[in-house]
Amino acid sequence: MSPDLNPIEHLWHILKLKVEKHNISNIHQLRHTVLKEWESIPVASCEALVNSMPRRIKPVLQNVGGNTKY
Repeated sequence: MSPDLNPIEHLWHILKLKVEKHNISNIHQLRHTVLKEWESIPVASCEALVNSMPRRIKPVLQNVGGNTKY
């Protein structure tokens, strides 16, 4: 139930940080920048997030769904 465990949330954070580096003044620039930065995220970053799931889930299971550092 924790959104912090969801790999896509971390991917959105990466995208947000990349987009915030740009000086965007209108919706068209925003769309262009988001698409450009999305395409620039390496596949390896996505794979690393997915591959981290067993490591993230283990503490959740150990704490029977209770709080973890994630």
